[in-house]
Amino acid sequence: MADLEQARRIVELMVLTAWADGRVEGSEALAIHKLASSIPELRPVGPTGEITRIAKARLEEVGVEQAVREAAGAITDPHYRELAFQCCAKISGADGDYVPEEAAVLTQLQSLFGFGPEDVRRLLVLATR
Repeated sequence: MADLEQARRIVELMVLTAWADGRVEGSEALAIHKLASSIPELRPVGPTGEITRIAKARLEEVGVEQAVREAAGAITDPHYRELAFQCCAKISGADGDYVPEEAAVLTQLQSLFGFGPEDVRRLLVLATR
């Protein structure tokens, strides 16, 4: 059974990853929609517009690092943590432009979730599938 709150937080993290460089490309928005509608754990979230609006407002209020910390802190299940990292990695590469701000979100998630280098390698390989 999907955990709706953790799924919503994964979508929030994807939005924050996309916005980390100050703008969202169409390919990133499309990737968020595609992942949210195709991954079984995320499907119950439904339309992502409200989450996007809330995440963007929080980003403007507290900055990307704090917004990511808050969203990631609500994801406690190891499976959802791995899924969040994979999804954010997919968003980071969705526009074909790997920028330092988006890489910083992945590095922050690695630290917050306690992933070691082997975990990151494994999750990045899974993210490319």
